[in-house]
Amino acid sequence: MNASILDKLIALLELEMIDDHYYRGHNVDMGLRQVFGGQVIAQALYAAMQVAPKERVLHSAHAYFLRTGDAAHPILYDVEVLRHGHNFSALRVKALQHNEPICHITASFQAPEQGFEHQVVMPQVEPPEALTDELAAVRAVAPYLPEAIRDKLTAERPFDVRTKYLNNPFKGIEFPPEQYAWFKANGRVPDDLAINQCLLAYFSDFHCLLTALHPHKKGFLEPGMKVATIDHAIWFHRPFDLNNWLLHAVESNNASGARGLARGQIFDQQGRLIASTAQEGLIRFSAP
Repeated sequence: MNASILDKLIALLELEMIDDHYYRGHNVDMGLRQVFGGQVIAQALYAAMQVAPKERVLHSAHAYFLRTGDAAHPILYDVEVLRHGHNFSALRVKALQHNEPICHITASFQAPEQGFEHQVVMPQVEPPEALTDELAAVRAVAPYLPEAIRDKLTAERPFDVRTKYLNNPFKGIEFPPEQYAWFKANGRVPDDLAINQCLLAYFSDFHCLLTALHPHKKGFLEPGMKVATIDHAIWFHRPFDLNNWLLHAVESNNASGARGLARGQIFDQQGRLIASTAQEGLIRFSAP
């Protein structure tokens, strides 16, 4: 039986160990020349998890993208231990291609502790079945998509995604600077928190900058548009299971200086806040 697209993504996380704290990862072709930023973050976190003390759990990661990744070549991940403290471990991962860094990721791990508890209230959003199936919507307009990327855009995806706002990447329309995306694994994710965290980090890169384009009536694939992540952060608050529906509630509170900022909160269906995200990126339009 052929491996599912989700199985292939999970296999992509399993890096080849070259030396102590040094790993090689391969890329998935998403129809673009550059490497998807979420993939780099997910692989870097998996590399850091191999080095961090096993009893400590990832609670935050901050990534700075320095260069565009080349999808045709593997990525090397060099893990450096910054500090092992009594309760926390801090590690830095350099993602390298062609002997140059394309991304720096700092990850923090913590030994499990009990403490104070509070969180924001989950927003009132329609259930997944009431929102738009992203893949079904794309497949419905497949004959009108550019032939060069049609197969990639309409191919099976590792996540089932239902969004409140579905913009046209080739001719954007105006929406509020927000997005609500229900998502879950398209397949079965192992009962492994580390794998779930890496996959969540991967998915968290999808809707942030696109939400920053909503008020400006631009699609990210329009002629003259350049969209690229500058930095991305994710904080993990509580355990979760990607086999169940999760909600990524994203708002873009600012755009200026050819940059857009978006902040997100990820909830499970019981209303528990399981993670928070933030991303700033380039959103530049030059009339063709």
